[in-house]
Amino acid sequence: MKIKLIIMSSLFILTGCQATAPIMKNSISFEMDNKYWPAHSIVYKNNWPECRNLAGTPDTIKKQRYITTYSSCKVSPEGYVPPQIIIEYAPWLTYEEQQKIPELKGKKVIITGDRVTPYGITKDAFIGKDENALKYNTTILKKNIESAIDKLPPTAWKRIVLTPLKDVEKYKYQVPEGKGNARRGKEIHYTISLKPDGSYSIETKLYWVQKYQLNWN
Repeated sequence: MKIKLIIMSSLFILTGCQATAPIMKNSISFEMDNKYWPAHSIVYKNNWPECRNLAGTPDTIKKQRYITTYSSCKVSPEGYVPPQIIIEYAPWLTYEEQQKIPELKGKKVIITGDRVTPYGITKDAFIGKDENALKYNTTILKKNIESAIDKLPPTAWKRIVLTPLKDVEKYKYQVPEGKGNARRGKEIHYTISLKPDGSYSIETKLYWVQKYQLNWN
């Protein structure tokens, strides 16, 4: 009888505790640091994973073929680790350069003007929104920009591959930097610096997932 009790207790220690131990979640995020600036802007092919920091962004921006208006991503959903993240990028025109090309020049959407006040004339007072200009920017201009990017030579595009699953294994027993909400798990964050000579460097850091990062972009 004593032998049976010892065996049962040992099994509880080996299996019972392991079954109830919480599994630490891992979240993934990355940001692009453009060292080309201000000589060039950067355009990305839109093969990024879904980004939860873009939750409030219109689908017309999120679903376009190329990414030109944002450069960071918190992979959605929180706690999901994709096996691979592929980032393809090329140097592109700055905003100022695009404004010099009629087909790529955006129309002014916000209408401003002078406003008379008891203290005199206030410059650039908000008047309203030009809906026709907004429609043009999100339809015709969008297609013109995509068509121009399509003409970039294949040699202009460079490719970076991240392997988050390997980094999850690498940081399995490491304590994250800083303070945060340990119950929400760890966040592996990549900062990718794009250099003017065409090379790049990747800095990887481990953090606790923090509340303020919900709306980080």
